[in-house]
Amino acid sequence: MKITGIAHNAINVLDMEKALDFYCSAAGMIKAFELPRNGAPYIVYVKIAKNNFIELFYGGEKDRDENYAPDLIGYHHWCVNVTNLQALRDRIFEKGYIKEDIRPKITEAGGKNMWIHDPDGNAFEILQPLPDSEYKGRDEFLGIGHIGYVVSDMPKALDFYCDKLGLKEIRTAERDGKPWLTYLAAKESSNGLEGFDGQEIELFWGGKRARPNTWQSYGGMHLCLACEDVPNMVEDLRRRGVTIDIETKVGDDKNIQAWVHDPDGNRIELMQIHPDSPQARA
Repeated sequence: MKITGIAHNAINVLDMEKALDFYCSAAGMIKAFELPRNGAPYIVYVKIAKNNFIELFYGGEKDRDENYAPDLIGYHHWCVNVTNLQALRDRIFEKGYIKEDIRPKITEAGGKNMWIHDPDGNAFEILQPLPDSEYKGRDEFLGIGHIGYVVSDMPKALDFYCDKLGLKEIRTAERDGKPWLTYLAAKESSNGLEGFDGQEIELFWGGKRARPNTWQSYGGMHLCLACEDVPNMVEDLRRRGVTIDIETKVGDDKNIQAWVHDPDGNRIELMQIHPDSPQARA
């Protein structure tokens, strides 16, 4: 019943051609496959690393004007880890998606990061967790590093993500003497180096304003967590009082899935990867 990590980040896009040019041509991710629905284009899967994807959905509607205002509840930003941020930055710059003054900065942990936006304005953080000396001449994607949400009630959020889903609370960072950001481990690092190949959920304090959250709202649509055993996870969550929005079923991609939501209504897909699924083969 264990959560094993973040499987994908799902985004509704306004213009699929522009989105694919940004994530694939500029950033260097790989268009893996598409899934139609009722004979019409539906989802494009873009591969970041093994078992890590972005789901780009057709038909997003422009009903969100702010992307990561500190008091706007819900999806805030997402982040990928890389081994050579400078090389990736230069490639994105050459494609015309960022200005000359957008440069990597040193993080509090000693790595480097850079914040940019995709064509729809979604905040996209690129993080190189380790020093340059460890990795030179490479810019492979390591996978999704974290996904951030602004929450309206932190105790309720921690009860859901930690007590119910079983994620581990790591620490809380402060800003101006007040709690600012709480980190949860969605996947532990395999080599003992914090932030290297692990995955996190970032929960920002202080959400006050609700944002549109329809199935067509552009930007962050849902978070998918990989599970060892979805049916047993669902029954365990039910016993713990969690509402199951969509019961266990087999999806169009052959994977076993179920759907729940956190206290702020953010949609969460629980997925058990099938060995014959297109994700497993990609």
